[in-house]
This record gives sequence, structure tokens and C-alpha cells, in this order.
Amino acid sequence: MHQDHYDHHARRVERRAERHERRGTRRERRHSQTRDEILAAAREVLAERGVADLSLREIARRADFSPAALYKYFDNKDEVIGALADGAMHALVEAFTAVPADLPPDRRAVELGVLYLQFSRDHPADVAVIEMHESTAHPQPLTDDHAALEEAVVGVFRNGLDAGVFTGGEQEAEMMAYGAWALVQGLARFERVQRPAVSDKVKTHQRDLLTIYVNGLKTDWSPEG
Repeated sequence: MHQDHYDHHARRVERRAERHERRGTRRERRHSQTRDEILAAAREVLAERGVADLSLREIARRADFSPAALYKYFDNKDEVIGALADGAMHALVEAFTAVPADLPPDRRAVELGVLYLQFSRDHPADVAVIEMHESTAHPQPLTDDHAALEEAVVGVFRNGLDAGVFTGGEQEAEMMAYGAWALVQGLARFERVQRPAVSDKVKTHQRDLLTIYVNGLKTDWSPEG
């Protein structure tokens, strides 16, 4: 009798735990869905007004929220920008998978640069929010997508050094990657802000300019060399 009572009580406890877990899962899904809706509204504002005019009040209006309710999901605008940047970085990392992984490192580096320039044309809002997130004065935690993006950019130069395609020490892979990143970002910005005649002229030579940079890494490029 005592055993039956114990088993019945154990089943009741287990059922309560299962109901609690289901309620928790539903709350988590609703929270995640609402958060995604807020970020979708933020992307709309970003695409229309640019990063400088991205305000929590306008995001709340687009998402049909009160500004106070928005703070249940994001503490401030920096958090919104960080979440948008993380999504943009994820999209860029996914785009990078279109470049064959078995290309020689020098060719792969050029193709990644060309792909970034195309991504910048197709997704200007994503690029803008990545740039703002990267330039923030506040320390930001390195998210998985941020780490994956860094690895995609630095990894190709590290592979080139390991294979003897590029000249330098292993520690110089980061400097090579930063130089390439600065070049493609500069070319992307040049394309956006210059008058069309100049922009189009340079656009036709973007691959050549990237190739010149990458080929330069095959020689002793260090200042002491």
C-alpha cells in the first residue's frame, strides 16, 4: 500500500514537472519570437534611415510595442545593434561558404574579397551595422558568429603561410587578414560614396587590386625585410 501511494505521488510530481517544462518552453518560444519581431522591425528602420537614426522609440513603434515593453528584450540600442550585427555576421559567414574551400589560399583570399564586395552591394544595411558594431568604443563579447567571421578571414592567410604560399611568420596571419579586410572595406565604401563614373571605373578593377595585395604577401613584405 505504501509503495502504491509512493508511486502515485511520484507520477503526480513527474506530471507537474512536465507541465512546468512545457510552459517554460512555450514562454521561451514566445520570447524568442517576439525578440525576432523586434529585430525585424529594427532592420526595417536600419534599411530606411541608416544606423545613425536607429532609435528604440522608432523600433518599438514599428514592432507595435511600447518603448517600455521593448526593454524586456533589450537593455539599450547597443544591444539591438549587437544582435543585428551578429545576424549580419552569420549571413556573411554563410555567404563565404560559396567560395570553394579547396581553392589555393591565394585564390581563395581574392575570391573571399570579391564575395564581400558583392555582399556589400546586396546587403548595405548588414554591412553598415557590422561596421558600427566593430567600431564601438564599448567592449563587446566575441559571439560565435563573430569568431567564425574572424576565423574565415584570418584562416585563409594562416593556411597560406602554412603551405608556404605567403611569406612570413605564423603570427603575421592576423596582420595580413586585417590588411585585406581594410582593403575590401575601403573598396566597398569607395564604391558607395564616389560619383558613378569613378566608382564604376574602379569597380571593374577590384579583383585586380585584391590580387595585387595578395600577391604582395608572397614576398618578404615585412618592414624589416
